[in-house]
Amino acid sequence: MNKKGFIAGLAIGIMLLGACQDQGKKVSEEKIDLAGTTWTDGLYFFNVVKCDSGYNCEGGSTHEGGIMFMLVPTDDGFVTAEGNNGVAKTDSNYTTGYCFDGEVGYKFVQKVFNDKNVLIHYNKENKVIGTYLQTTDIVKTMNADEQRYLLCGEYTKEDGSKVVFDATKFEVTGLNADATAIDFIYSYDLPSGSFKLGNEAYNAKRTDEGLILQPIKQSKEDEEVWDEVGKPMVLKRVQGSDDQTGNVSKEILNSSQLGYFTKNERAKIHEALKAKGDKASEIETINMQMLERLIENDNSIED
Repeated sequence: MNKKGFIAGLAIGIMLLGACQDQGKKVSEEKIDLAGTTWTDGLYFFNVVKCDSGYNCEGGSTHEGGIMFMLVPTDDGFVTAEGNNGVAKTDSNYTTGYCFDGEVGYKFVQKVFNDKNVLIHYNKENKVIGTYLQTTDIVKTMNADEQRYLLCGEYTKEDGSKVVFDATKFEVTGLNADATAIDFIYSYDLPSGSFKLGNEAYNAKRTDEGLILQPIKQSKEDEEVWDEVGKPMVLKRVQGSDDQTGNVSKEILNSSQLGYFTKNERAKIHEALKAKGDKASEIETINMQMLERLIENDNSIED
């Protein structure tokens, strides 16, 4: 893998929301020692180290660092505090980093949902502004998110033949007669939504109806750049094929995972969750508040 380098299916997912009333009930208040753990929102990550005041958190993206903050224990979780590199403020080498969303004093709560460790980030109005999932391999996690939330599903080509992207394995059938293994392409060390398949390469865009795969070729001038070549391939999702939208009722999703859904999908999922009112599970409520932030950003871009 080159390390250098989000409506037919939606209807099924929305129906799953109603079928999952009992999902998300397995919530544990059991706390783990954060020391030595790594957490991610799907793009950025931070490593946690124990210190006298609580926990130092340092990280960034796979391209650059810069995240540096502290988690100070409280009776109901943690609050964020400004992080630094550990030298005296009078030292010329003293530096500070930034916290997610650039705020200090916000609350973090650690919970276990369906045996998965999650850190939930709240603002001062007690609204969820971030969810961070535990990871042991950030690159593998990002690849898994692309496979599951961008690509996976069963599709038909314009000629009627089928293409199937696996949900858990980095594989696709029906696209290349000589290759099934997907090799994700990273541009400037970050996920690009592109992948290699044998001697071919594609950039993938999720649509309300399925996928658009644009053939690409690596630039001779800049190896981090992939140029579009040829005609895009339009794939239509097979009705009933799992589009992963139902996962909002089953597990906590982070901003990257939710971000792979289209704008229309995000709006419809949010509407379905909001309609549940008091019957929404804690998992659904957290995902709904995460979607609200993404939708607010969608609207601001349109404006």
